[in-house]
Amino acid sequence: AVVDVGLERLAVVEDLLMRGLTYNLPNALGVTELQWVSVGKTGGAQRTMTPSARGEFQLPYREVHRLPIYLTTDDFSVGIRTLMASQRIGAPIDTTLVQQATRRVNEAIEDAAINGAGLQVGGYTTPGLLNAPNANTYNFIGAEAWDVVGHTGEEILADVLSMVDVLIADKKYGPYTLYIPTTYDTKLSQDFKANSDKSIRARLAEIANVRIKMADMLPTNTVVMIQNTSDVMDIVVGQTPTVVPWTSLDGFTLYWMVMAIMVPRVRHDIEDNSGIVIGTPS
Repeated sequence: AVVDVGLERLAVVEDLLMRGLTYNLPNALGVTELQWVSVGKTGGAQRTMTPSARGEFQLPYREVHRLPIYLTTDDFSVGIRTLMASQRIGAPIDTTLVQQATRRVNEAIEDAAINGAGLQVGGYTTPGLLNAPNANTYNFIGAEAWDVVGHTGEEILADVLSMVDVLIADKKYGPYTLYIPTTYDTKLSQDFKANSDKSIRARLAEIANVRIKMADMLPTNTVVMIQNTSDVMDIVVGQTPTVVPWTSLDGFTLYWMVMAIMVPRVRHDIEDNSGIVIGTPS
């Protein structure tokens, strides 16, 4: 049942996994935090007539980052009589409970990727796309939501191109994914112009290096564009959703837990450049 549910409802996290934007963490239960370092650029190349010419002494600036490694879990139980009745008549146990628990774990991981996990350990936080340090922000043209009646495809196109320009200014050159909330999905299916032969979505798809995807956990009137590279966002994978069983002391109740160690990690460089831009009406 866990395998059948799979990546259901994962949009941002699914992209990270499918693109290989992962950091595998062995023995994850024994790791409580992940540390990495950003290193600044130092010095410069020199042009000389002799290889023995001495260059400048270079000592890079280093910035240490830490990410708490937390567990995402949900549990359920079955009484011994239910289990034995199932065995007696040869009927399989209803797997609804494990499917629901897996969905809740998947949704929690996706929510952490978008909104952050809300955990703080030793002063170190667990941000997502919408509260990533140094993330860029962009206000839509006319401070108007995309799904407002009369808001045109040309205006949406201009917003998307402007968001690309924001990322290019931070030296992030793509490829990009634009995540949109559920409320904007229908809007993008409308004509790009009056009596147009293409939809707004089709016109946006013509922009080089930009793909559009719906993420239903995004807040209303909020879109996020990210560069799909590991220096912008990846996911630390210590354990994919797995069922862990145990039994009560009296043996009359059987418990199961769906447990995952999958922690989204947003990143920025030493110059505080971010590959994330958040678009809102204001």
